Amino acid sequence: MLRYVSKGGLVWLWSIIPIVVLLETAIQWQIGQRVPTSKEWTAAAQAVRAEKKHGDLVVIAPHWATQGRMYLKDLLPLKDFGRFDTSRYDRIFEISVNQARAPETNGLDAQRVQRFGRLSLTQYQTNGRAHVTYDFVDAAPSARVTNGTPIRPRIVIDHWFFPRLVMPIALRRDGVTITFSNVPLRSDIIRGYGIVGYRSGRFNKGGPITLSVVVNDQPIGQHRIENFGPREPFEFQLPQGVDVGEVRFEIRAASGLNREFGFAADIRKARQGRN
Repeated sequence: MLRYVSKGGLVWLWSIIPIVVLLETAIQWQIGQRVPTSKEWTAAAQAVRAEKKHGDLVVIAPHWATQGRMYLKDLLPLKDFGRFDTSRYDRIFEISVNQARAPETNGLDAQRVQRFGRLSLTQYQTNGRAHVTYDFVDAAPSARVTNGTPIRPRIVIDHWFFPRLVMPIALRRDGVTITFSNVPLRSDIIRGYGIVGYRSGRFNKGGPITLSVVVNDQPIGQHRIENFGPREPFEFQLPQGVDVGEVRFEIRAASGLNREFGFAADIRKARQGRN
């Protein structure tokens, strides 16, 4: 192949190799200058530990900066890591790489900012934490499952590549029913989310999934989930004047295609404001 290249051409090719090497070295150096060091992550994590209380959330911006998780393991319990929204938190501690912003802090005013080299730690106050009186994910091991396997909550990746802590359900042709007994109902609403796992929903097959909620044999609402539909919560009003009862979730798909569906739900007081 080289016999077709002139002597002058070969000299030119060899002459640009050092330039390419220098350019690549400069790019790698620039990238390295923007990556936080272990010392900076450790300092930011220690600052959060000194102030974090129950009801506070820690987020990393951008979310793909996974390097920071190894320094924040004790600050990111599974429930926080797999959250659907920020409605359960009073404050948010945002650890930001190079001034990035987390979507959870959009619309909130910064209360305090600390700098740790390439990292900034910003504290935000939410519009108030929801008063949750019962969590179906926590109670999942005691639920009765019809036409399915026992529920073991775990992380499922949604189609936006976010981790979600859900009760995973393998959809079947004739549906799956999950029943919770002796549920305290002296509250306002059942609220939650449903998702199709990325691995089974990425081909967009199988049609919509319907989640129906029944309280003491009384239907109170129905939620429709598409493979790549918007991630919107469902909220259904609880019957009034009932202290304790049975809550049933009925999940059915438009087809019998075996897909992984997951949902999370709780019982809470209704409130206005940010979710």
